[in-house]
Amino acid sequence: MIKLSNIQKIYNEGTASEVRALKNISLHIKKGEIFGVIGLSGAGKSTLIRLINLLERPTSGEVIVDNVNLLELNENKLRESRRNIGMIFQSFNLLSSATVEKNVAFPFEIEGRLDKEQIQKEVSSLLDMVGLKDKAKMYPAQLSGGQKQRVGIARALAMKPKILLCDEATSALDPKTTSEILELLKDLRKNLDLTIVIITHQMEVIKECCDKVAVIDGGVITELGSTIDIFTDPKMELTRRLVGSAVRRGLPEILKHTQIQENYTQGSKAVVELLFLGPKADAPVIVDVARLTNCQISILAGNIDHIQEEPFGLIVVELEGDRETIHTAISEFEKRVKKVEVLGYDNRIQLAKY
Repeated sequence: MIKLSNIQKIYNEGTASEVRALKNISLHIKKGEIFGVIGLSGAGKSTLIRLINLLERPTSGEVIVDNVNLLELNENKLRESRRNIGMIFQSFNLLSSATVEKNVAFPFEIEGRLDKEQIQKEVSSLLDMVGLKDKAKMYPAQLSGGQKQRVGIARALAMKPKILLCDEATSALDPKTTSEILELLKDLRKNLDLTIVIITHQMEVIKECCDKVAVIDGGVITELGSTIDIFTDPKMELTRRLVGSAVRRGLPEILKHTQIQENYTQGSKAVVELLFLGPKADAPVIVDVARLTNCQISILAGNIDHIQEEPFGLIVVELEGDRETIHTAISEFEKRVKKVEVLGYDNRIQLAKY
């Protein structure tokens, strides 16, 4: 559906103030995906998303949308192709002097293909779709942030696009409203067969709704994969930090000020992180392994969450026993959970055992 090939974007090329915003970016976004691009401020996220509808033109490379290279189109053909690409923004970009229905009607009026009655019918349908039919006569100043973004979404869908671009669309919203907007986007993807691209610095947004994610840093895609793979096995340090902002991993607070050893010594206990995915996330794995191996297992920290409605669990445990018993317990965990990571060894006092 969307293919970016070898994209370079250079500002002030050849001057002392030259900035290489994007460096050799290649991405393939499939039809019907919700694709997330995440990175820190200044990483190149917004530049990247604006290339998809050519609000920004690349210095070099190809931008192919629905099998059409947009860079080869004249202005009229490009305008027609842009009808298939809607966009929403962090700042909503609503007309403050126009009512909700007038804001949504604006694209139809600019296009000039429909009469007043037809426009009213389309606007009513769009407002119903985003849950704002009763707000049609209100002005933006009378709406909450979430309601303003719903107006933005309705307006972006006016031309019945195949693609919806979301540039930090939830950054100005509180967590509850963010979840509601993401649920709406997921429903629209399903009901309208949309392909959605989300630019964000919030890993919670990626976790809640994206199928696939690209991590961008300094204008370079540093990591790319399914959301589940990125969360369960991040490769790069930046990705691990971003994942850590949404899912706490590594040593729990109870061990932060404890001397953790890298290697086993007689009498030390292994500190192990267990990652569960899918139905096994709530299975009695720890009890089973404790009974099977006679290893004493203490739970130090744990959390069950969801990645796109799939159960996802992280539990940090201590394993106490001799070297062979601990090794056997780790081997049994590896058979039962998604990932096992030994964080180190310590000599803390024992907690509740299984």
